[in-house]
Amino acid sequence: MTFRKYIILTLSAMIMAGCSNDGNGLEPELGSLPLRLEPSLSGNVPVTKATGSQFEATDELLCYVRHVYSDVKGYGYAQTKLVTIKNGVTTEPIYWDDFSNSASEGTDLRTAGHGLHTFYGYCYNGGTPNMRLAEATGVLGWNTQADQSAQGVMKKCDLLWSPSQTMVEYNHARDDHGTLTVPFTHAMSKFTIVLVADEGFSAGALDNTSVTLSGMNVNGIFKAPDATVDVNGTTTVKMYAGEPSVSAGNPSRAYEAVSVPKVALASGNLLATVKDVEGNDYRVVLSDDMIAGWAAGIDDDGKSKSGYNYKLTVTLSKQRVNMVATLADWTDVSASGIGEINFTADVKTIDKSNDAGLKDGNSFSLWMTKDLDNVGSIATTSTFDGTGFENSPAIYWPNGTDSYYFRALAQKTDLKTLDAVTSTAVSQGTDLIWGTTSAHTGTESDGLTTHDYPAGAAINPRTGDVPLSFCHVMSCVAINLETGSDASAVDLDGAKVTLANLYTEGTVDIATGTVTSKGDKAAKAVDESTTFSKLFMIPQQIANESRMIVKLADGTTYSLRLNQCTDGTDTTVAGWESGNRYIYTISLKKEQIGFRVLVQDWTEKTGSGNAMLDWD
Repeated sequence: MTFRKYIILTLSAMIMAGCSNDGNGLEPELGSLPLRLEPSLSGNVPVTKATGSQFEATDELLCYVRHVYSDVKGYGYAQTKLVTIKNGVTTEPIYWDDFSNSASEGTDLRTAGHGLHTFYGYCYNGGTPNMRLAEATGVLGWNTQADQSAQGVMKKCDLLWSPSQTMVEYNHARDDHGTLTVPFTHAMSKFTIVLVADEGFSAGALDNTSVTLSGMNVNGIFKAPDATVDVNGTTTVKMYAGEPSVSAGNPSRAYEAVSVPKVALASGNLLATVKDVEGNDYRVVLSDDMIAGWAAGIDDDGKSKSGYNYKLTVTLSKQRVNMVATLADWTDVSASGIGEINFTADVKTIDKSNDAGLKDGNSFSLWMTKDLDNVGSIATTSTFDGTGFENSPAIYWPNGTDSYYFRALAQKTDLKTLDAVTSTAVSQGTDLIWGTTSAHTGTESDGLTTHDYPAGAAINPRTGDVPLSFCHVMSCVAINLETGSDASAVDLDGAKVTLANLYTEGTVDIATGTVTSKGDKAAKAVDESTTFSKLFMIPQQIANESRMIVKLADGTTYSLRLNQCTDGTDTTVAGWESGNRYIYTISLKKEQIGFRVLVQDWTEKTGSGNAMLDWD
C-alpha cells in the first residue's frame, strides 16, 4: 500500500487591530495585523523525506503569497511576496497589510472579496535548483544525483512542493482571523527495495551489497502551482543502504533513492541491479504483479507519480545447482528446476528433457570444482525422488561469475540405473559409471540468446540445469562358445572358461574418468565358469601372459593369448578400454578353433577376427 503524506504549513492571521478610519466605524488598536507562521509535519514522516519526523533547523520553506480577489474571470492578483520560513519562523516579519495598498484602486485587502493565498511553495531540503526559481510563475529546474549512497545525499535530492491554494478572505473579527494552509507534498518519486537473504546465505550476506536503479529520470522542470513536471534524461542511481537488520531470522537491508517523477514502469523493464550478495549478482525485472501492486502510483501513461514511494521486498535465494543426467546407451534421465538468480549469462533452458523411466532412489555422487587438478571431496549426493533430483546437502552457485566443473560417479546394479558410490576405488565386477557435463546449447530467459558448451567444460552460473552425461568406465567382456554341426563338432555341455593374469583392482580419476589399474595381476582373474555373458573388467593393456582358457567336460583344454586377437579390421585388440564391450566368440571343432571378436562401444559395432590357438 502506498501512503501519501503531507507537510502542512499554517500561516495564522492573528487579528490584533481593526481597520483604518475609512468610514466603516473601525479604529485601529495596535497597528498592522501580523501573519504568524506555524510550519509542521502532518502526523508521520513524509514519504521521501530522508531523516526525522519534523523540519530540521536548516530547512528553508519558500511560500509565494499573493493578494488575490475574485472577478468574473476568476482570481486576479495585486501585491505578492516570496516568504521564507526557517526554523519555524519567517526570516522577516510579515503582516497582512504588506499585501494591501489602499492608495491604488482595487488593491485594498480590506475590501470585500479580497484575501491572501499561497500560489505555490518549495522546500529544497538542503539541495540546490539547477535552474533559478521564476518567482512569478513558480517554475523551477531540479535534478537528482546518480549516486545517493552517501548519508544525506538523498535528502538534498528530495524536492518538496505545494500547489496553488484557495484564497483566505481578509477577516476583521478579532477572534476569527483567517489561516493560510500550505500542504507540502513530495515532488519526487521514491523507490525502496528491501532485500531479504534467504536460504543458503550467512548472517553478513548483505554487508557489502549495493543496489543500483535503472532508467531513473535525472532532470525536471517543476511547476508547483499546478503540480506538473517536464522530464529530461535518464540515468542509473546508486541507492542509499540502511543498516543491516534481521527479518524473520534472515539478513535484511533496505535501500532507498529518489528520482524525478514520470519514471517508465512497464513489465519487463529492468528496475534494479543487486551487486555482491556474498558474490552473487541479481537483476530485478518489473513483472505484471509488481505493476499491479503499484497501480495507485502509476499514471495512465505507465509512469511514476510525485509523492509515491514504490516499495518492493525482494527475497534472495542462492541458486541451487540442479542436474540433467544422460546415461550413454542406457536411460536418459534429467531434472528440472526454477532458478531465482538472474546471472550475467543466465541459461534457463537446455536441450535435454526428463525421462519417464527413471525410478525413485536412483542417485549419484557429485563433485563441483573450479580446478580439475584439485577436485576435492564430494559436494553432494543427488537422488531422484520421482519428479526430479534433490541434493543432500543442497549446493549453490557460490557467486555469479566463477565457472565450475561438474563430475559424478555411480554404479549400475540389478535394481538401480544409478546408485551413488563414495569411493574412487574400482573393483572387477562393478559396473562403474562416470559423469561429466555434456555438450549442450543453453537458452537465456529472453528465449533468443543461446550459448554452446563443449562436453566436460566448466560452465557458468545459471538458473537452469547442469546437464550431465554418464558413461561406463569399466570394460565389459562377454565370451560365447560355439561348435559346428558335423563330425568335427565338440561337446560344449559343461565347458568352462577362465581368464588369467589380469588386473582386478584400480582407481578412477574423477577429473577425467580414466581408470588406472593397481596391485598385482590375479593368476585367475575370473575363475572357471560356464557363464561369461557380461564381465565388468578393469580397463588395461593385455600382456603376453594374459590368457583365455577353455576346458571341455572331457578334459580337453584350449589356451588363447588375449593380445593375439584381432577385430574386424585386423587390428590387434591389445587392451580393454573404458566403455567398450568386447564380445569374444570362440568356435571350437575337433583339432581346430575359430575365433572372432566383436567390440561394442556401448553403441553396437560389428567385426570379426582370428587368433592363434595354444594347446595346453
